Formats: sequence, structure tokens, C-alpha cells
Amino acid sequence: MPSRTTTPSSADASALDIKLYSVLREFSVYELNRLKKFVNSPYFNKNERLIRLLDQYEIVLRSGSGKGLTRSEAWSSATLISDYNDQKFRKLCSDLLRLIEEFMIQEAFDKNPLHKADYLLQAIHDKRLESLTRSSIRTAHRLSEQYYFRPASYYYYQYEFERAIYSMKDQEIDRSKVVNVEEISAHLDTFFIAEKLRYYCYALARKPIVDHHYDFLFLEEIIRQVEENQFNEITPINFYYQIYLTQKFPAIKSHYLKLKRLIREHLDELPSLEAKEIMDAASNFCIQKINEGQEEYTREYFDLYKESLRNELIFVNGVLHPWNFRNLIVSGLRLGEYVWVEDFIMQYQWRLDERYRANSVSFHLANLYFYQKKYTNVIEQLREVEYEDPSYNRNSKTILIATYYELDEIEPLISLLSSFSIYLRRTTSLATKRKEGYHSLIKFVRALIRIESSDKIALEKLRVKIASTDLVVNKAWLLEKIDEML
Repeated sequence: MPSRTTTPSSADASALDIKLYSVLREFSVYELNRLKKFVNSPYFNKNERLIRLLDQYEIVLRSGSGKGLTRSEAWSSATLISDYNDQKFRKLCSDLLRLIEEFMIQEAFDKNPLHKADYLLQAIHDKRLESLTRSSIRTAHRLSEQYYFRPASYYYYQYEFERAIYSMKDQEIDRSKVVNVEEISAHLDTFFIAEKLRYYCYALARKPIVDHHYDFLFLEEIIRQVEENQFNEITPINFYYQIYLTQKFPAIKSHYLKLKRLIREHLDELPSLEAKEIMDAASNFCIQKINEGQEEYTREYFDLYKESLRNELIFVNGVLHPWNFRNLIVSGLRLGEYVWVEDFIMQYQWRLDERYRANSVSFHLANLYFYQKKYTNVIEQLREVEYEDPSYNRNSKTILIATYYELDEIEPLISLLSSFSIYLRRTTSLATKRKEGYHSLIKFVRALIRIESSDKIALEKLRVKIASTDLVVNKAWLLEKIDEML
């Protein structure tokens, strides 16, 4: 008879459908090796059960099978006890998770010499180890110099260093001598100004889409200080001030050009997260200009995205999001960069999440073939797209409508327009404005195929109507088709 804490179902359940395994699965081989050394270190862990439990999961992860480990098997291997206890197994997994969290903290600490320098000075001060004061200060400066990046946080740590040095020397200070309070204040001011500008830029970017008024104390004083003082050597302040100018005065092109120059010359001085914020701000400025009808910014947008690709800023844990994949392809197609786009699809499709890869690649290849006027290939490629995804369903139908028109396949086109119209009416999850854009496309294509190519007056009237309608999917293509007949 099963014990009170065990049921046959829990003992035989998979040990891979719990949080512990989902966390371990995200670790690279290198990280897994370091984790194993961490867990095996008696300084960090004295529980041999946790070592054996990790060994079981490591076997599964390295085999790549993803199957074959039950909870009772994991329990007995870790504890050397045959009778499974579900409550204790969950506690064991929880303990290993906490140890993994400690490992992640240690890894983050080791990667940042600024942390080490700061805590070294604090430890020396707390222990009153005066014999180590001078050497620890030299070590702190050396570790600080090893840190290549110069984000706002760098100046916060410099503030912490100077403050610690002040505290360490406090007892031996000759009151008649100048101390390092100016350095303390300067580093704190730099951190404060950079961070205030950073989040003010974030608020400005959100303003068009979020109905909220953000209050920022001292903002006018900060802007005045930046304008009046020389911060040419302070990378984050230079970047965020320039982003502020592009957002506040978007009509002045020189602000964007200076931001682009800063990106070219100094972006590598920021960690990847902040560098991505800078690139996003520049890209959003280009999108704003493109939406205003300034098509020359499509090239700027494309070049910024390529720079993000080169610096690996558009990847998250090595994975390329389908939206970024799409943005690069669409902007490249609009610029006629067909060879580059095809090479990009072939080379970077493997960086897409496997769940989205097949659909994304098939759809974008179809889009590429459409731009290349390989219309038969478009139809063949769209057959590979799974239409369970509503976005791919709608976009594929949009391309197919244009393809049938280009091939003069009027009957299939009429049928598709009808079925698409029914699909839109039945769809409840699509926003009203998006629906309106698709309905406009259907309406104008129907009107276009009814007009004789010789009827210039009717074509001109239709063109005016399309041009004056705000929400039309594939508007540029429709106008292009009419212009070809005028």
C-alpha cells in the first residue's frame, strides 16, 4: 500500500515537467559545467543529495532525449532511498533551485570587476585592516580600469569607491588637507544626470502611446547643466542628451546625425542592454520619419538594424525574435536589397525559435519572391505556411491577393477576396482599425478589376479615393498598379 506522501501517479510522473528542469534547460554546456563545479564545491554546498540530483538532470540534458526520467528515479538516485516521497522530493528540488540562484549571483558578481572592487574596499574598512588599505585601493583602481564599459552605473561605482576611500582614510585625515569629496560629488552627479536623462527619454518615447504625465524633478536644471558644462567624455550623458534632442526637436535633422555619429564611434562603450536601448531610440526616430512620408529614412532604419545584427544586439539569449527577423527583411525588400535579404534568411533562420521558424521562413521567402516578381514561386511557398497563426494567415492572403492580380488570375482572385472578407467578419480578435485596412484592400481590388484599363477617368477617381483613405493595407502597391495603367 502506498505511503501517505506517495501515490503511484506522482512517483511515475516525469521529473522533467517541473521548474527545476525548465531552468536547467536554459543553461549552455559551458554554464552547466560551471554549475556542476559550483554545486560540487564544499564551500558552497555540503549536501551530496543535491550533487546526485544535478547529475541525473545533467545526464538527461546532455543526451538531448528529454524523456525517461521519472520523479521516483530522480529521487532514488539522489537520496539512495527506494521509497519515493513526493513532499521531500519537491523540497530537494527547491533546495537545488536555491543553490542554482546562488550560482547565478556568483556568476554575475564575477563578471563585474566593479562589484569586486567595491566589496573589497568595504571588507577592508569593516575589518579595520589598515595594513591593507593602500594595496586595496590600488587593487580597486586596477579592477575599475579593467572594466571597459562606461554606462551610468560605472560612475555610481566610482562614487562608491571614492566614498569607501574617504571612509578608510577618515581617521588619518589631516583637517588642513584637501580630501576627495569633490570626486565623490562629481561621480554621483554624473550617475544622477545620466540616469535621469535615460528615463526621461523613455518617458518621451512612451508619451504618444501612454496617456500618462511623468513628473521629473530637476529636469530643466539637468538639461541646463548638460548644455553649459562639458560632458564630452561621459558616454551615457552624450547618448541620452542626443536622444532627448531627437525626441524633443525631431524636425532638426542634425540631432539625429549626431546621434548616428555617436553610435558609430562610441556604442561599443556601453553594455549590450543599454546599447540596444540606444539603437531602439534611433530606429524609432526613423520609423517616425517614415510614417511622416520621409522614405529616405528607410535606408537609415535598415542600416541601424544591420548594425544591431552585426553587434548581436537583436538577439535574446542567442535567439532572434520573429519580429526583428521580419523588420530586417521588410526594410531590405523595400530598398531592393534582394540578394542581401535572401542571404539573411538562409543564414539566420537557424537563430529563430524552432516553434516559429518554418512559418516565418516560408512566409518571408514568399514575400521575397513577390518583390522579385517570381509569382509562381510565391504561390508554391505560401502553401508551406501554416495558417493557424492569425497574423501569417492575414499577411499570406494579402500577398496572395496581389499575386493573383499580377498573374491575371481573376477567378481565384475573386474567390479569395470573398473568403477573406468572410474571414474578417468572423474574426473577433482583430482590432477594428486593422480590419478596416484589410476591408479597404478588398474593396479597392474589387473596384480595380472591374475598371477597363482604357477608362482613365475611372482609374484617376479610384486613385484619388485610395490616396485619401487613411487605412488601406498594401496601399502603395494599389497606387502603383493604377499608375501603371494611367
